[in-house]
Amino acid sequence: MSKLATEITDFQVVAKFLGVILKDGYRVKYLKVAIGDREFWIKLPKELSQSFDPNLSVGVWLEIRGTQQLERKKGILKLEASSFSIANAPDTSLSQAAPVTETNITKKKNQAACILICQKSDCWQSGGKEVYQRLEEELRDRGLSDRVQIQKTGCQKQCKQAPNLVIMPSKNRHSNVKPSQVDSLLDRYFDNAIS
Repeated sequence: MSKLATEITDFQVVAKFLGVILKDGYRVKYLKVAIGDREFWIKLPKELSQSFDPNLSVGVWLEIRGTQQLERKKGILKLEASSFSIANAPDTSLSQAAPVTETNITKKKNQAACILICQKSDCWQSGGKEVYQRLEEELRDRGLSDRVQIQKTGCQKQCKQAPNLVIMPSKNRHSNVKPSQVDSLLDRYFDNAIS
């Protein structure tokens, strides 16, 4: 059961360096990077943290390799670097189409795209079932059902604002979702997935 709840895969990306997050005021704990138009925090293990160059300029491009762990139940994507190095700026046509540099990694990233929807009774009876059905229909009509999964979850701890859903991998949470809002949500998050 835990294998289904957590999915671990390798990743390789070229990302723009935005800064660092420190632990205890001095040790680099995370790299803040931009991939496409999204910001991600990538954890650095101690050995990489100790060798980190504090003079690294914001805006420089980095090639980062590591592992990504998707905790489906919590809707959390964790990224940890195993190595990183300075890279050339990616070709703009490639960076807009697919910020991840390897084809097989892009496939894995697309598999991680999902919509987590609460199926507990408060959410389900407050319109969650209708939102779920509308999501299924729209994804099928747009040809995205093979790239974006809908996953029913347990309680998302927002019962008074039901129905609730989380868009992955961005982890954006939406409450009080109406079936009529499904089109705009899919346009917002998955419009670029149509090819």
